[in-house]
Amino acid sequence: MKNLEKGKLPFWIKLGYGGLEGGTSSAWNLVYIFFLYFLTDAVGINPALAGSVLMIATLWDAFTDPAIGIISDNLKLKWGRRRPFLLIAALPFGITVWLLFTDFHLGFAYHVAMVILFFTFFTMANVPYQALGAEMTQDYNERMSLVTFRSWWMQIFTLVSASLPLVFVDIFGKALGNMSAGWSAMAAMFGAMSVLLILLTWRTTRGYELFPESTGFRFRDIYDVIRQNRTFRYTLGVWVFSIVALNFVVSTAIYFFTYVMGFGESMMGMAFGVLIAASLIYLPIIDYVARKKGKRIAFIVFATFWGVLSLVFVLTIAGPQDSTIFWIGLVTGGAVSACMVYMLGWAMIPDITEVDELMSGQRREGLYFGVMAFIQKIASAVTLQLIGLILAWVGYQPDIAQTSEAIWGIRILMYAAPVVFLIPAIIIAYYLPMTREKHQALCDILKLKKENKEYDITPIKDLF
Repeated sequence: MKNLEKGKLPFWIKLGYGGLEGGTSSAWNLVYIFFLYFLTDAVGINPALAGSVLMIATLWDAFTDPAIGIISDNLKLKWGRRRPFLLIAALPFGITVWLLFTDFHLGFAYHVAMVILFFTFFTMANVPYQALGAEMTQDYNERMSLVTFRSWWMQIFTLVSASLPLVFVDIFGKALGNMSAGWSAMAAMFGAMSVLLILLTWRTTRGYELFPESTGFRFRDIYDVIRQNRTFRYTLGVWVFSIVALNFVVSTAIYFFTYVMGFGESMMGMAFGVLIAASLIYLPIIDYVARKKGKRIAFIVFATFWGVLSLVFVLTIAGPQDSTIFWIGLVTGGAVSACMVYMLGWAMIPDITEVDELMSGQRREGLYFGVMAFIQKIASAVTLQLIGLILAWVGYQPDIAQTSEAIWGIRILMYAAPVVFLIPAIIIAYYLPMTREKHQALCDILKLKKENKEYDITPIKDLF
């Protein structure tokens, strides 16, 4: 308990905390790397219509993300506010991962319904989980460490979920007699893995909720946290623009590998594997820069690096003849994009909650993470819808040699489109008011406030 009071967390607690991230990230990547491809090339849905599946589901998610966060803030159980959600969501989440990639030939409405269920149970697990991490420690660097552990889990299981699904689809498809059954069996395997990893985090984090009290809530609080918390608005801007940039890369990669580079299943799996394996190298580097220079500076440095390389590669990678340039791009700019957005975004978000605590007197991690999760999914769904529309506009047709216009469209989506959104993310990050020094001053003021002592907010007034 002594280390806990200082904000320090044991190694095994950090390691176990990251387990859920492995489970949900593997499923998330199945959706954002393969689902659009599954709908267009396996189910046979028009690209523009397929892109709208996630957009429709996100309208439902507009309610579930903030609602789950708020409910977890106000839950009064002896087991805590956050962890019960993990236990309840684990099995249904795994089942929906399987159903999402199982084609019962029920048409467009079935796939919309499955995505709605997937997002619902994803939210039930992920929003309370993120809020739990924010309240396990208030130490600026220790939060960075906790997120680094999450990122290790995320990258390892992203490596698995990005490089192996098509291999398993092929294996299971041949064993079961058709590729549709192969997709279903592959998803069932990943769903079962997700259940086990969610339960690992549920068990490991027992007793590590530092702020067990419930909070009050008004519906207008969802609007007020954006309007009144200046730091939140800036962090939100960085998060949204960078998430959109990353989703262009992630969701276009399979089309790029298949139709621009001409990769088959084995080479495609290798490409995804190299991408994620290379990103593991960047995790300690990003963590080091964030600890030494702050999260804001780290974001600016690595986002700029990613953007510059993307502009270079959009003009140079035209097909298999540029394979050397492709692999260099994959292990540099591609690898950075695969880890820096989530790693630094997750590390920035918890610091917002102390700003709100000083203003409201309450710990409302669930509310903040609920709003952030909702906006993240809106941005991701809009991106997929836009990708689907652009693919249809440039004349993309599945399972055929693509026209030069379609090839150029895929290249633009992969490399140029992310830069359009990285630029505003970098500019907003430059003006982000939260720094390590201000966060420490904020925590000191909160301590004085709780002790009913006088305090001066002048040094941190730009946070509000």
